[in-house]
Amino acid sequence: MSDQHRASAAALTTRLRLHRREWCHGGRTYQVITLRPTDPVRFAVRVEHHFTVVSSDLAGARLLGRLLWGLSYQRRPDTLLVLEPGRMVPDHEEGQPSPPTVFSVTARAVLTPAAARGLRAAHLWRSRPAGTVTWNTLGYAGALDALDRWYDQRHAGMPSPVEHLPTAPQPRLAVDGSVLTVSALPEQLRNWALLIGRAGGHWYGDESCTEPDSAAGFDVHAVRHFHRLVSAARRARAEVLAAHDAPTEPRLIAERVRRHVDVVAARRPGPWDFAPPPRPD
Repeated sequence: MSDQHRASAAALTTRLRLHRREWCHGGRTYQVITLRPTDPVRFAVRVEHHFTVVSSDLAGARLLGRLLWGLSYQRRPDTLLVLEPGRMVPDHEEGQPSPPTVFSVTARAVLTPAAARGLRAAHLWRSRPAGTVTWNTLGYAGALDALDRWYDQRHAGMPSPVEHLPTAPQPRLAVDGSVLTVSALPEQLRNWALLIGRAGGHWYGDESCTEPDSAAGFDVHAVRHFHRLVSAARRARAEVLAAHDAPTEPRLIAERVRRHVDVVAARRPGPWDFAPPPRPD
């Protein structure tokens, strides 16, 4: 079993402990939930006109699904699940900085644009957390197994129980002040969590794409060689912008960076991911 597969399995099954902060803003007290600094997972966000893509390695994508599952059961008002600035890395395709990302439960949290921008403040993340919480993800693995059986039955042409059919309450995505905020009903968050948790089931090239909500334009991608590609994209963007003929239009910069990423990556040819030694015959 590779390290990647082992980490991905752990993202679905191990006990999940998170940091909790009490944050006051605009007369409200928010419970801010984040991963602990020792957790190595990182995320990237690319915001386009019609869709938003959150990317990570396979373990990170599956972990995000589990985080959203736990968020859907939070009853305390103004609970925010935050991928803080230090958790974000540049997009692996264009090298653009990724905005911090905030998830909340619709009607259980009031998050104004000003409050969302306040979550970028460095002093908030330098402060000591108020404590840790155990994220409630009981039933997540069982729900994933049930969804897998649903897909197997559908592919076999068998009728499927109505309760496994996904529901689609209307979520809300917004980008304001370089912060991505995502708000959805509990049922929607759980549906997203199940779809994201199945990342890695099918690969197209080096990406396994889930589409939690096509109507809202919300995608989550698991990316092979994610961290190495992020480094290549960061270097490619820096070299493109430093060139004497660097374009100034964002679209042209993005196109040139995408082409130059392959040039930078070729300087250190793969394989990049850990490969276990072959089994003895």
